Amino acid sequence: MRILVVEDEVKIRRGMANLIENHTEHTVVGEARNGREGLELTELYEPDLVITDIRMPEMNGLEMIRNLYEQGSARHFVILSGYSEFEYAKQAIRYGVDDYLIKPLAPEDVICLLDSIQKKILRERSARLQNSPERELRDILIQSEYDSSKIFEVGEALSLPVAGSFRLLCAYTGCATQEERKQCMQRFGKLRGKFPGQRFYYFYIENTREFICLTENKNWESVKGELERKLLQNVLYSHGWVWTENIFEGLENIGVTYQKVREQYPYGMILGDTGFISKERIQEYRPVEYVYPVQLEHQLQTAFYGEKKEEVYKAGQRFIHYMAELRVKPDQIREGYIRMAHFMLSLSQEGNRRLYEQLLNLNLMKSIGTAVTRKELEDTLNREIRILASGLSQRENISNYTIKRALDYIRNHYQESISLEKVAASLDITPEYLSTLFNREMEQNFSVFLKKFRISHAKRLLKDTDKKIYKIAKEVGYADAKYFNRVFKDVEGISPGDYRALH
Repeated sequence: MRILVVEDEVKIRRGMANLIENHTEHTVVGEARNGREGLELTELYEPDLVITDIRMPEMNGLEMIRNLYEQGSARHFVILSGYSEFEYAKQAIRYGVDDYLIKPLAPEDVICLLDSIQKKILRERSARLQNSPERELRDILIQSEYDSSKIFEVGEALSLPVAGSFRLLCAYTGCATQEERKQCMQRFGKLRGKFPGQRFYYFYIENTREFICLTENKNWESVKGELERKLLQNVLYSHGWVWTENIFEGLENIGVTYQKVREQYPYGMILGDTGFISKERIQEYRPVEYVYPVQLEHQLQTAFYGEKKEEVYKAGQRFIHYMAELRVKPDQIREGYIRMAHFMLSLSQEGNRRLYEQLLNLNLMKSIGTAVTRKELEDTLNREIRILASGLSQRENISNYTIKRALDYIRNHYQESISLEKVAASLDITPEYLSTLFNREMEQNFSVFLKKFRISHAKRLLKDTDKKIYKIAKEVGYADAKYFNRVFKDVEGISPGDYRALH
């Protein structure tokens, strides 16, 4: 069995895990400190059994079990209970808890209980093989370790030859709707009628958003043609799904093949809208040299500083179009989106703290880092572009016209030796009044804003040019290169030289 242990006391948690790993043949796939972590690890690792304490911080064991019960989880549960918690343990039976263990734990009781639950799981698996072998095949694939004996049992239930030749079709469905997934299932169902002599077994994996189909490796060109005419035209091209196909010999290799298929998904950023992705297509693909569009950063920056909302949006769309036309490596596409997202984030930081915090809360870098399709990358960046442009609308609504003029002065003279007094004099107001306005409208004082503004420009020059650091210092308003180094490190946490090396 695959077991998850949920317990806030480290000694008990580690003791239970060590007992299971050293005295049984079961595997501890994860350990959690509370119910909230338990929920996350249950979704991630799909354990057969969850052993959980009751009283824990953040979320107790009963709440976790109730959540999983309401989600329709098919896990088995064992409660760790003290005598004072016995009533809680009885209450948990309503949520499908199999049994409970009384603390302090006796090793022989733990081993005996695990054996009992293992037998129960085997009986359930046997029943499922008779009634729903495709679900059992799904359960095999979502585990990281593949038991060949289980695979052979499933193959026998599906009437598949163990030593046969097979094809695995996998689709990453992204944000597909329930109706789109239903349509996909119906199309594959019709394949059975179109090719009555061929077996098709298919299912959907919720947590990874994948559609999987296992079929015998025969009539492939006819099957492929039917799929491309009836299914892929509607689903693949319209909704940004990534379809892959791989041939393999011997049913026991289905797990290894599935992992290889998942490694092919990123090629959906390049090849995803032109049919099935296969090992052969990837080998034939010839990426060209990657060139990041620095000029589009400059266009975006000019539009942002000029407070031209439409131009900000257009510059963002030009970037998306440029990346869509590239034929480079998938990781270079992702790298380009990450770089542009960082650049847009730094722009927002210069002039609007609320806007900057709003973008930070979106977890854009995480979304880009986990994106599989080009559409997911584009949707993430479009969210950032819309928020950045809307931030300009907010800035246009700043009630104090004096601050607008102050910002314009800084943009035009940041390379010079400017100060609060000099800016105030240019506006014909007192430095004290300008300082008050700046704190109220920009939510930061004048010197902090000026420092961040200059460092932002320095970062761009460090990334995009080969200029000496002392020259960059002068270009952004610092006559003393050593002082510039100190200020840069104060803002970014690293020296200008280290920043250039990292970027």
